[in-house]
Amino acid sequence: MLVLPTSPELISVYFGALLAGGVPAMLSTPSHRVSDPRIFTSRVAHVVENSAPHSLVCQPEVAAMFDADPQALASTVLLTPGDFEGVERASESAACEPETIATMQYSSGTTGAPKGVRVSHRAVLNNLRSMREAFEIRDTDVAVNWIPLYHDMGLFGAFLLPLLCGCRTVLIPTMDFMRDPAIWLRAFDRYRGSFGWGPNLAYALCARRLPDEALEGLDLSSWRLALNGSEPVMASTLRDFSDRMAKYGFSPNAMSPAYGLAEATVLVTVQPPGELPRSEVLDRRLLASEEIARPTEADGVSCVSIGPAIPGVTLEIRDAQGQPLPDRHIGNLWVGSNALFSAYHADAELTREAMPDTWLNTGDRGYLVDGYLFFVARDKDLIIIGGEKYVPDDVEAAINRVPGVREGCAVAFGVANEDRGTDDLAAVVETREQGEALEELRRKIRAEVTAVFGVGLVHLILTPPGGIEKSTSGKLARGPTRRRYAAELGIGS
Repeated sequence: MLVLPTSPELISVYFGALLAGGVPAMLSTPSHRVSDPRIFTSRVAHVVENSAPHSLVCQPEVAAMFDADPQALASTVLLTPGDFEGVERASESAACEPETIATMQYSSGTTGAPKGVRVSHRAVLNNLRSMREAFEIRDTDVAVNWIPLYHDMGLFGAFLLPLLCGCRTVLIPTMDFMRDPAIWLRAFDRYRGSFGWGPNLAYALCARRLPDEALEGLDLSSWRLALNGSEPVMASTLRDFSDRMAKYGFSPNAMSPAYGLAEATVLVTVQPPGELPRSEVLDRRLLASEEIARPTEADGVSCVSIGPAIPGVTLEIRDAQGQPLPDRHIGNLWVGSNALFSAYHADAELTREAMPDTWLNTGDRGYLVDGYLFFVARDKDLIIIGGEKYVPDDVEAAINRVPGVREGCAVAFGVANEDRGTDDLAAVVETREQGEALEELRRKIRAEVTAVFGVGLVHLILTPPGGIEKSTSGKLARGPTRRRYAAELGIGS
């Protein structure tokens, strides 16, 4: 188990574990958002209980947290990079077969039971080859990334892909990017970067929050693939980033929405290189009542294509009975791939549920148009009010438009109303506003939601920064946020 920031030490220990015949699994380092170290050690304890690792490697300051909470690691050996200094290297590496487990991913969720996604060497190499072909990677390409390596997009897409393709690989410590997002753009200029990964929020920050002086003198003309994945892609973000960076040589054709998940190693779909992203506005009534994605010129739900399947991958949209649906019908996304995971660690039942045969049930909902996938929502996240379905991403996008709301820090979900026999709409929203300004912000958020969706926002919790739960990869964690405020909402946890 590796709990290390992006650094030479992390890379050395990762490859050392592989060469020694071990199975490396990465976890995030402690978040600056959480002041109580026991929250971090408790999360690690869940993973340790699930996987029973031989050892955990971390920095000395993190080791001190476990020294203060010795029960978290049970019998796992605690090591720091300094413990490997002077250790003689083995004369040869351990033998390895294609179906041997290459790594376990623990990248999703912040609380609750962890899922160890076991991925074989064959699956990893198949997915990397498919990405190389889909991205049209050449050995002259330069990858520039800040995505943490404990995330599948970071480990496989940002690190192993360019490395094994023979590309120059520039890695930026994640916290450096969080402190100064412009460092990512400056690195593209300095190293003539050609491709890099980021979640939608990263592009939004660069498009809307950076001062002009931070961008002065940039040359982004070498950037040919700006991969946007890991969370729902917003059309407004694609537009705003392309518009602002155009004067610095960035081409809008470089924007490349993508979709993937750890159970498929990392990547499933991507917008083809050099092709403008596709987006459309859907009829809100048909989407809610009949689950049909019909484009409209009126006000509706914005949806961005996340591209066609990469080589080696097949997509199907199926109904609740598992039958394939035609184009523009919303259903469950199933994936056939030569890079699917082997199993969830120590959970055969959950493995069978996700992969009852050779296909993977992703748990996500979307629709296809001429082979291009459009993501709608996680099935479990849909909000149903009076039989009408509402996509939380759409509600959150409306809330994020209200001045005073922290960008990308709104979570919407349904709260069961036993008296009405349906869900009430609820939201937790981060803001830096204080005092009387809070009531005015509360009024504006409710008015915006009612104006857009025609339903009232029954529960609205305003919280300072840090009030919303996020996964280790920075995704909004709706379930944990809902549980965090269960008492305030008057619901069970």
